[in-house]
Amino acid sequence: MSKTRVLGTLIIVTTVLGAELAAPAEAGAGKLWPFASKKHIRKHVDPLTGRISELEEINKHQGASIKDMDERAQGGIRLAMSKTEEANAKAVGADKKATEAQMAANSVNSNVDAAENRLENRLKNIDNYHVVKTVQVNFNLNQSGLDQTSRAALDALVGELKGSKGYLLEVEGFADPSGSSKLNLELSRQRANSVVRYLNEKHEVPLFRIRTMGMGQTRVIENEDGPMNRKKSRRVEVNLLRNDATVVASK
Repeated sequence: MSKTRVLGTLIIVTTVLGAELAAPAEAGAGKLWPFASKKHIRKHVDPLTGRISELEEINKHQGASIKDMDERAQGGIRLAMSKTEEANAKAVGADKKATEAQMAANSVNSNVDAAENRLENRLKNIDNYHVVKTVQVNFNLNQSGLDQTSRAALDALVGELKGSKGYLLEVEGFADPSGSSKLNLELSRQRANSVVRYLNEKHEVPLFRIRTMGMGQTRVIENEDGPMNRKKSRRVEVNLLRNDATVVASK
């Protein structure tokens, strides 16, 4: 209970007691009551004492209630601050993730652009085949079978193709002018087919990578001094072709 309330209560008690003590003198026709009896005083003081105790109890409860409200308010403030800090942390995390997502998207776009450029270059060069190597195998007169030397030459060529892509093999068969042109055309085809069969059956070279043609007795080979070299003219030429797209893809 505050000092102001206690002081006010004492003033009230003093006033009441003064009135009670003075009352008998006024009513007694000249009788003086300089002092009141203890019983008379207690009669008037005890109710006031009870009232004071009641007020003190009320004040005590009010103080406890105010303290409880203050504690709850402080708890609410702390909770609100905690929620605010948590929200700020989440906002920072979300901003970081957004930045990372944007960087990832930029990286993907860059990779897509690079892939599109590579594809465009490959499409431009897909038909640009160039002869990079020629292997020649020879045949005996009127023969189309491969000898050991011819097979060894073809084995060496295929050894360079393992794991390769973007290549073609041109297989062209020839004959010397001996005999009729019709027979020589057929013989040149048989010689070319012998080479293709060996490449496919022995080394599993896909047929879609091989182009075959019998050239007959055309493009005969001549010696340096001029006369025709019939032995070298009975041949099959295997041209290895690669396209520019293979070079681009390997970069």
